[in-house]
Amino acid sequence: MNILRFYIGKTILATSLMTLITLAIIRVLFALIDESGDFDKGTYAFIDGLSYALLLSPQYIYEFFPMAILIGSIAGLGMLASRSELTVMRAAGKTTWQIIGAALSYGLLLIAFSVFLGEYVAPKTTLMAENLRNRALYGEQFVDSNQGLWLKDGANMVHVGEVIGSSRLSDVTVYEFNRDNELTKMVHADSAELIRDSWQLNDGIITQLGSDSTNDQSSEKSVDIVRDTTTRFDKVERLDFTQQEWQTDISLDNLSSLRVEPENMNIVNLYQYRTYLATNGLDTKNYDLAFWQKVFQPISTAVMIILAASFIFGPMRSVSMGARVLVGVLTGMVYFFAVRSFGPVSLVAGVPAFLGALMPPLIFSVAAWYLLRRAG
Repeated sequence: MNILRFYIGKTILATSLMTLITLAIIRVLFALIDESGDFDKGTYAFIDGLSYALLLSPQYIYEFFPMAILIGSIAGLGMLASRSELTVMRAAGKTTWQIIGAALSYGLLLIAFSVFLGEYVAPKTTLMAENLRNRALYGEQFVDSNQGLWLKDGANMVHVGEVIGSSRLSDVTVYEFNRDNELTKMVHADSAELIRDSWQLNDGIITQLGSDSTNDQSSEKSVDIVRDTTTRFDKVERLDFTQQEWQTDISLDNLSSLRVEPENMNIVNLYQYRTYLATNGLDTKNYDLAFWQKVFQPISTAVMIILAASFIFGPMRSVSMGARVLVGVLTGMVYFFAVRSFGPVSLVAGVPAFLGALMPPLIFSVAAWYLLRRAG
């Protein structure tokens, strides 16, 4: 049985990896074409677009994983069926579920690779890709760091802790400078909201720094005071505010491009960020959906292997390899778009994110069970 398991697993691994590579190459090419519209903006050139698309390839592979495993498993098992090897295995006393179990045992390697890719590789390469693109497009206007986001707003500097959703910022600090590049004012707000095309700062403190009390003194005296930073300003005024309009040239589109999307975060960060949003009374639905989709991703991969076997032992037992691959591609596309559409639609309909993420693999597993039962 070990030799048989190795033979089946090796075949499925080979065809699945070939399918993954093919889909990734196609997706990278489409991403490069999509990026071509931004070439020559700032310093963004073809090589930057190519690097950006290649850095996103781990995320593309992760997204296509269940679809690729379905196509690869159908192709692999179909090859064995075309050579009558599955018939020989069953004649030797191996049941359908033993053959499926052999496929699933090596499918665990694919599942482990998928988890590693989605949790450790893809989030990092996606962040690298976005930083590369934004630096080329916007230059020094945006600087992303582990401690938040720094933005240049005219002569001022702005620090943003988090970009939340499409119209909200948290932990915002505005540093205002005069013509001599001296800090004159700081405005810190717990949050900022975009309301009717203008920004509003909420729950903050304005710190006004007074002018240097010794500006008219001799240059020697001025040097001494510059060295003594504790006496640089003659007064500091603080004013609390609940709401205040924020006049800025910062574009929401540019901020949104720097926000890490939920599907690009690993499961630990998703859970932590979801907890943060819930604690602050903010909407968590999109992050809940992304969290549960990542939880069910390994199950989806296993379901695709079982579904592929149900096709081979059922309605596609005697059809050509081309027909099998075509059915695999179409079914995989249906599953891919079901995951992409069912989750958001379920959130709009008020269905819990858990069910929205569970329904696609559940429906396809029921279909696989039905086909296997009919095949006997």
